[in-house]
Amino acid sequence: MMAPFYKFGLFGEPASLIVAFVTGIGFGFFLERAGFGNARILAAQFYFRNLRVLKVMFTAIVTAMVGLYFLSRIGFVDLSLVYLVPTFLVPQVVGGIILGVGFVIGGYCPGTSCVAAATGRVDGMVYLLGMFAGLFGFAEAYPHLEGFAHSTAMGQITLPRLFDIPYGLVVFAVVVMALGAFVAAEWAETKFGDGSAAGGDSLLGGPWKLTPVRRFALVLGVLGLVAAVAGNPYRGSRVTMDTRELAIEAGRGADQVSSDQLADWIVQGTADFRLVDLRGEPKFAQYHIPSAQNVPLASLSPDFAARNEKIILYSGDGVQAAQAWFILKASGFSSVYLLRGGMEEWRRSILFPSEPKGATPAESIEFARRCAVSKFFGGTPQAGAGTRAPEQPKLAAPVLPTAPPPQPSAAPKPKPKREGC
Repeated sequence: MMAPFYKFGLFGEPASLIVAFVTGIGFGFFLERAGFGNARILAAQFYFRNLRVLKVMFTAIVTAMVGLYFLSRIGFVDLSLVYLVPTFLVPQVVGGIILGVGFVIGGYCPGTSCVAAATGRVDGMVYLLGMFAGLFGFAEAYPHLEGFAHSTAMGQITLPRLFDIPYGLVVFAVVVMALGAFVAAEWAETKFGDGSAAGGDSLLGGPWKLTPVRRFALVLGVLGLVAAVAGNPYRGSRVTMDTRELAIEAGRGADQVSSDQLADWIVQGTADFRLVDLRGEPKFAQYHIPSAQNVPLASLSPDFAARNEKIILYSGDGVQAAQAWFILKASGFSSVYLLRGGMEEWRRSILFPSEPKGATPAESIEFARRCAVSKFFGGTPQAGAGTRAPEQPKLAAPVLPTAPPPQPSAAPKPKPKREGC
């Protein structure tokens, strides 16, 4: 099975919390073993006496970068499912400066302060209390800072996409930068520290033999050179598909969602799916199902969403939705569904339901429920059988009320999304 395992459904929400807890404990343990729970060691880097922090962080960065690159190239990791934190340039630069100033003054960053506090250091506990005070203060001031916090939005960008350069070249550049930082750190420790970096297992110390550190640097350099010419680690536009499997899935109807089911999900606030309207912008502006995003078929690309995301497609009569379903399934999307009957069925059964002639008591109760749902979505129930809905209803996108209509059918509870920090 490919990674990331949680994104591909290898384990669920409870197991993911356990994995996160165990990973956090392990991370803290290795930080403490590296000396990062000691403010003196952390602060020594600002005086160039002990640059252990820089060495460890650069080692982690290049190991993760090179490892993910080649694991993706051999097909073990799907990088398109690795979460990218959205970039808000100016707020994040300002936040980084504030974090750096706090690091210099207190001698800790948020992670190392937790490690110090967990091992009983009083300064770590004080720093941790200050961090929580800052969080509460920011939360109180956030309504006044929200505009600034969301300014200069650049989306989920990467350097290769921003500057249109090969991914492997960025990997190679980071490896070279890391090796240069290691050499500079050892030189600074020799000049400003106690001189211990000049000998032993180091890059600068003599004699020039292949020590473990130099072997590691050599391997990183070779892997960086290979990455520079190895191409893009992300999946390209060429795809393979099992046509028989697609045909069986389509024949079973397991790839379809009814209008009633979708309406109930929206009413109850289910947020574990992405609803995509494939019609043109004018029709989308005239009326669209609440929470839908407009992605015309001609502009649909395989990278518009993560391939493990649950996607529901609809168009006018369902033809374009079926075409989009085929494109996405062939591109590796695992959970793609069609709104059965498209917008026409949504109009008939949700916006403009009609009461059957000679309705039984059960049918009358069901029609009453449909009337409530219709009003919820800005529609108009049709009294009496055979009443036709208007051909082009003048409907604005409805503003959803806070209370759901009575007696909605059962729908799954929304799953909270946990992404990034």
